Formats: sequence, structure tokens, C-alpha cells
Amino acid sequence: MRQANFATIFVLAPSAVLLAACAGTELTPVASFSASNYISPSGFSETKVSDTQYQVKAVGTEATPKARIEKIARARAAQIGVEEKLKYYKVTNVQFGAVCSKKHEFYKGGATQPGSRQTVLLDVVYAKEQLDPTYVSAAESFEALNGELGSESIPSDAKATAEQEAKAACGQAT
Repeated sequence: MRQANFATIFVLAPSAVLLAACAGTELTPVASFSASNYISPSGFSETKVSDTQYQVKAVGTEATPKARIEKIARARAAQIGVEEKLKYYKVTNVQFGAVCSKKHEFYKGGATQPGSRQTVLLDVVYAKEQLDPTYVSAAESFEALNGELGSESIPSDAKATAEQEAKAACGQAT
């Protein structure tokens, strides 16, 4: 009996410490530099238009500011240049938007909340040589943007503003 109590304390004490440490942690996520998919729709995706043209799309979480979403798309655009051995690129068009989802109610009870995520779509042109000063180095740009994304910390007030902007873009009550 005495060993069982000691074992319980030995297991539960570290768990309690971890929970206490997490209590003050901000749990609202922002989009990271990763590919989007069906399960995790935040992140980037691309469409190849031609050998030297792509459209790069980035989707944020509900709390991701537009500037970070655009930075994710620009980092992916630069990464494509590196992967395809196209040394230079330029963004020719930036289009902001939103992905909106409706509330869904289930047959046996429960419901999902309406969702709203901000998006950005970039039209990107690549070249092996710097055709004019508007073309930037893909490798240098990717290194800089990837570093910024990895070290960036988004304040909770910026997350709240991003959530309100996304809801407003979808016509959802704030």
C-alpha cells in the first residue's frame, strides 16, 4: 500500500508541474512554414503554371496575421527557386483572401464552429539570370525568410486582431 502511494506521487508530481507550467502558455497557434494538407489546411501549396511561373498559396490559422501568411508564401516561392535551380525570382502579384467554413451540426448532437482563415496567393516568375533589378536571389531570400519565420514570435494582441480580420472577411460575427 505504501509503495502504491509513493508510485502515484512519483508519477503525478511531474505531471502537475508540467500542467502548471503550461497554464500561462498561449495555446492559439499560428501557421508554420510547412505544406498544407487535408488534415492541416494551414501552410503553403503551389501550382506550376509553366517552367518559370508558379502560383504559391499560403493559408493561415485563425490567429495568423496577414504579414506572416505572406512571409510563408514568399519563403516557399524562394524555396521553389532553389529546388528548381532557378537562381532569381520576383513576385508579380499578391492577392489576399479568406477561406470560410460554415457551422456544421451532427445528426447525434454536437456541432463545429464556423471557421475563417486568411490566405495569400502569389504569382511568381523565375529566371536563371537576374533579368532586371526586381528579381531577387532565391537562395538568399529563402535563407532570410526561413530564419525570420523560425524566430518570429506573434504577440497575443496581434493574434486577436488576425482572428477579427479573418472573421470580418468571412462575414462572421466578431
